[in-house]
Amino acid sequence: MNYWYLIVAFSLCVAPQSLAQNLELKKLAQQDQAVRMLPPEEASKVNWHDDDRVQLVLEFLAKGTVQTPEDKFYAALILDHTPLGSCDDRVVAKSPYNYLLAHYLAKQSFAAGYKDAGILVAQTMDRYLSFTVGHQKYGTNRVYNQTTDKEELVPIDRSVPDSERAKYGVPPLAELLKTWPEQKTEKKPVAK
Repeated sequence: MNYWYLIVAFSLCVAPQSLAQNLELKKLAQQDQAVRMLPPEEASKVNWHDDDRVQLVLEFLAKGTVQTPEDKFYAALILDHTPLGSCDDRVVAKSPYNYLLAHYLAKQSFAAGYKDAGILVAQTMDRYLSFTVGHQKYGTNRVYNQTTDKEELVPIDRSVPDSERAKYGVPPLAELLKTWPEQKTEKKPVAK
C-alpha cells in the first residue's frame, strides 16, 4: 500500500513537468520566424541557421521533450524549413522526410485543438509531396521559376475538394490560381 502512495506522489511531481511547454523550442520557432522577416543581406549574418534549428528539434524529439500541442506546432514549423539544395539545376530537399515528420506533428497539434496548426498540416504535406513526387495536394507550395522570374505553384492535385482545403485554412483552388500561376508539368516521352 505504501508503494501506491509513492507512485502517486512521483507521478504528481513528474506529470506537470512532462506536459509543460518546451520554452526553448518556442524561442527557436520565434527566431525561425524573425529571420524570415529580415532582408536577405541581414538574414545571412544571423549566427543560427535553419540547419541548426532543425538539428535541435530532432534532438528535442529524441529526448521526448516535444509534448504539448504548441510544442508539436513549433517543431513542425521549424522542420518545415528544412533547407533546400540544388542538383542538376533543380531545387531538391536535403531531407524530405523532415517535412513528413513535420506533417505528422502538425496534424497531432491540430487534432489536439491547436487551431493555428491547420494551415501547417496542409503546408507540410504539400512541401513533402512537392519535393518527392513533384506535385502537391492543397496548393500551398510555391517555387521560384528562374526562367519566368516569377513564383509559381507546384502542380496541384485536382481531386482534393475545396472543403478539405477549407478544413485547414487553405483558400479554394480557383482563388489560389488567380493569385499565382501553376507550373507546367513536363510530359515525359513514353518508351516504346
